[in-house]
Amino acid sequence: MKSIIIKELKLSRKGLIIWCIVTLVTILYGLAEYPMVSQYSDSIMDSMNSLPRIVVIMFGMDGLSFDTSLDYHLIMFYWICLITFIHAVYIGVTILSRDQRDKTFEYIYSKPYKRNEIITTKILVGVINILTLAFVSWIGSIFTIIFIDGNAMSIINGRLVIGMITLTIFGMVLTQVVFFSIGLLFAAIFNSHNAALKSGFLFVLITYVIGVIIEYVGNINYLNFMSPFRYFIGTEVVNNGISILYVVIGTLITSVSIYLTYVCYNKKDLLY
Repeated sequence: MKSIIIKELKLSRKGLIIWCIVTLVTILYGLAEYPMVSQYSDSIMDSMNSLPRIVVIMFGMDGLSFDTSLDYHLIMFYWICLITFIHAVYIGVTILSRDQRDKTFEYIYSKPYKRNEIITTKILVGVINILTLAFVSWIGSIFTIIFIDGNAMSIINGRLVIGMITLTIFGMVLTQVVFFSIGLLFAAIFNSHNAALKSGFLFVLITYVIGVIIEYVGNINYLNFMSPFRYFIGTEVVNNGISILYVVIGTLITSVSIYLTYVCYNKKDLLY
């Protein structure tokens, strides 16, 4: 299996580098804007308050300000999550259906391995991919704090900012795993890579819209289970920690999705 792991890591390396660059550029753009944003924070907040609340929510700024480095991280964290969640679905679909797309399945499935072993190996490589992107996001977020506060050991309300940032990134990773498992399932169900990828992106879009609607309405948080975007919201994680309820829900979705992935992919005709 080592040869398959190495091959998959090489195949996904270029794409992973691009996703990491996109994430870092997003963070650096936020840093480049910070001096101007902090200088004119009052006028920017007045402008944001004049916008329809639904727009403010879509920009991930509802209830936030530019007062502290943590606030600014939470604003940037919203956009980082969008990137990493889309990547998670993308890698879930691609890692499993790439052999069909590239017509290379005869090579990998001619090896003396059971199909389940190959699926497990691909899942392992996919997890390495999403953890790498999460690690890059974590490093970039810490750099944001150092840039704003001048050090990495700043404290807000008696708590280390770096600790709260790490907690938000941990929640993001849990959500990445959920989206990754959904991507795997779509790859196992659909015969075409394009169809699986479009379905995966559509799933992200629909759950994003559901998350925005729940936030906008404000009193229907009991529907949060319908959108992974609502499982580990940055402000909620900072104020209340990781929710055990959504850890359980996320674990259930991931477990069922991966189980169905094995079932469907073992029945799949790769010659289609």
